[in-house]
Amino acid sequence: MDGSAPSSNAFAPQLAPQTDEVSKKLRGGVWERSEVARGIYGAVLALGRWLADHGVTPNALTYVALAMAVASGVAAALSCYLISAVCLLVSGAFDLLDGIVARSAHLSTRFGALLDSTVDRLADAFPLMGLIVACSQTALSSVVLVVAMMAGFAISYVRARAEGLGISLPTLFMRRAERVVMLLVALVVGSISAHGFPAEVAMLSIIAVMALLSVVAAVWALRAAYVVLALDDVTRVTVPAAPTPSRP
Repeated sequence: MDGSAPSSNAFAPQLAPQTDEVSKKLRGGVWERSEVARGIYGAVLALGRWLADHGVTPNALTYVALAMAVASGVAAALSCYLISAVCLLVSGAFDLLDGIVARSAHLSTRFGALLDSTVDRLADAFPLMGLIVACSQTALSSVVLVVAMMAGFAISYVRARAEGLGISLPTLFMRRAERVVMLLVALVVGSISAHGFPAEVAMLSIIAVMALLSVVAAVWALRAAYVVLALDDVTRVTVPAAPTPSRP
């Protein structure tokens, strides 16, 4: 690496080929028709390709994403919610970049995919763990935060297990991107110090909505997996095996 920053026209030659990848990444999600999301992901995609060209490894970015998620959790535990939100945002950005760099530099490995998935689960947990420490004055707040964490894990697990069983699920909602955005909004709201504004209550209310939607999404994903697997089992039973050719 030469340490130089990317110039304003460094990404220009890549704009046309990256359009299809942006569409593919956002297809089927709530961000598919959002021009803001397309613009942000397009910029991150171009930055990731620039980093790959300058020798940055995807695993290094994954470890930075984990470190920033830990920092987000620590800041949340200290009730520094705005700092926690910034750290979580940076963690999410590095999580996007590691996959882009891996594909651009042809450094994708099975261990890298496993490491990335593991770090994603930890990054989901740390900010919520920090909030449990900061907001454990009542049992209700602790339950809301724990349910939000567990439901997020359930969504990710059902999706990963379905892929391991060789089936494709329909488009899921409340995927990691949606959960991170809602948590970011909650942390920013929690940092508001206006007189008379119940910042912590508002923050926990947003997380409660996230937890409820995540529970619904987890049940919906499990139901979708059941339907696909049941149909696959019926197909295997009803379709007769091809006859064994007899010898002449």
